[in-house]
Amino acid sequence: MAFGRLSSIIPAAGPVVDLYTGPTNKLTVGKITIGSKNYNPSRIQIGYKDGSIVKYFEYNRYIKYGEVIETENLYIGAGQQLVVRSTETDVNFLFYGQTTNDVINPVRSGILNHTISTGATKQAIYTAPGGSESKVTVSICNLGPDVATVKLGLSDSGLANFDSTEYLDFGFKIGPGQTYTRPDIKLGAGQSLIGFSNPNSKVTFLCHGQLFYEVSGLPTSDDFVVLGNSRFDGNLGVGRSATTKFDVLGDAIITSSAKINSVNYNEDIDNVRNIRSIGISTFTGLLNIKGDLSITSNSPLTLKSKDITLGYSTDTTFNGSISAGSSIVTGIDNIDDLQDGLPLTLTNATGNLNLIGGTKIVSVASSTITLSNSIGGNGSDPNAQFLLGDPTDEMANNGGIVIRGTTNKSILWGTSSNRFNFSHGITLDAGRIQILDASANISIGNTTVITANTVLGRSLIDEIVTANDTTDYIPTATAVTKRTRKVSAEGYFASNSL
Repeated sequence: MAFGRLSSIIPAAGPVVDLYTGPTNKLTVGKITIGSKNYNPSRIQIGYKDGSIVKYFEYNRYIKYGEVIETENLYIGAGQQLVVRSTETDVNFLFYGQTTNDVINPVRSGILNHTISTGATKQAIYTAPGGSESKVTVSICNLGPDVATVKLGLSDSGLANFDSTEYLDFGFKIGPGQTYTRPDIKLGAGQSLIGFSNPNSKVTFLCHGQLFYEVSGLPTSDDFVVLGNSRFDGNLGVGRSATTKFDVLGDAIITSSAKINSVNYNEDIDNVRNIRSIGISTFTGLLNIKGDLSITSNSPLTLKSKDITLGYSTDTTFNGSISAGSSIVTGIDNIDDLQDGLPLTLTNATGNLNLIGGTKIVSVASSTITLSNSIGGNGSDPNAQFLLGDPTDEMANNGGIVIRGTTNKSILWGTSSNRFNFSHGITLDAGRIQILDASANISIGNTTVITANTVLGRSLIDEIVTANDTTDYIPTATAVTKRTRKVSAEGYFASNSL
């Protein structure tokens, strides 16, 4: 942003010369000071170029030796060219002021309109655009040889409805070559400046000023709009009185990166060492993160929760635009709960549009999703309603925990096997593995190693075998009972024999 002296020049006597051109995407507001060092009176002109034609803020105004003239604020828009002229040498023009951003308003500020009046026909000098509030200045120049009588009004609803109660100035006179300036007139949206002059006159109305819109901040709005950087040396409260440096009551949307930490640096210059302590950030409500979450820390990740839920979703409805034969849904009003793999049904659509069962979301991009099946039927519906289902096993497939290393270490759920798959072995320092379901088993590869009643395919049974043992020397044949006890898998492996 430019501020202060913007341009200055001592032009040669006679020709029109350029003083200043408004920068791109900027509004310039400033004043011109004219000083004469010439003993002869000089006539000066200040205007802007509309193509090759000069239109005037000041026209043939006289300035004497040692005299200083200063204009009211001039509003110069982007690319608009400010020019000056003097009939004598040694007359300097100095333009000072400041520039501001003017990039997002639908109608830009600066020189707004130029009108010539040659009689009593009322003309709309300027009408504030819809949605705007305007602060304008009118520079009125008498280009004719005689004194002109000028009338100026402010209509609430255009030229056709202008009445005698709406005059700002009524019948003031301007001498030949002289200028009358009326600064800082405020117009609401649709309101018009009305002007006209006496018959056989030649009077110009040059309207210049600044427009305000909701997007950039209206003067009558309670909103505070900052188009550039903002700095607050004290506390900032949003929706409440500020009790800490940044205190927000209500929702907050951050569309780019956010860094939340508390940092203290302790520098040891000799050893070139920085010590940094990170404070604690507390979220007391729901934290919904769309996209990747990266946590970089040498400290443990602590969760004070009884469980961790992955693949969570809830039944919800959403609307979008669909067409028969297409698998694309566009213009979705809310994608917060949409995830790849979630099933959905078409619950409401015009005509005979339909969607076969088992359809799932293939991908989500902005306000558009791609489905696993195309919309059936005929026609289209710009506001069809869908019902999002509960999480599916397909969503859970290959879900779990991955620890990055030279090779990945993972615990992932497999839908086809209906099991957790461990990429590496498990060592138990103490305790035991307890399988509560009697139908469950432990396998290595495709081989079932342990079930509730077998180990490596061999049954664990409880039987009593009675036989006459005559193989050893016994005086009397005696019935010998051999008993095999059923043992647990744990006991089996605790023993050293089969």
